[in-house]
Amino acid sequence: MRRIVVRAPTCSADIVIFLKHALRTHTEELQPGEQAAFVFDAERFSFSVAIFESLLAGVGLQLLSSRDEDGIRVFEVQKPHRESA
Repeated sequence: MRRIVVRAPTCSADIVIFLKHALRTHTEELQPGEQAAFVFDAERFSFSVAIFESLLAGVGLQLLSSRDEDGIRVFEVQKPHRESA
């Protein structure tokens, strides 16, 4: 499983817009059916799991699990297979 570390911006950028962009960029790199673990600094990205789940769904990812470990938050996700028409 690919592990993707998302670091907080060093400038005063809008953290939600930054996060959406980072998630969208990495989602484009994933293949349908591929799983990945997004890793965030728990202090800088202190949003609820529900907010992360909404942001992940907004870029086409399904949240499989989440956990906190040693000051970081890990969200395991999967890019769904495309539906056939």
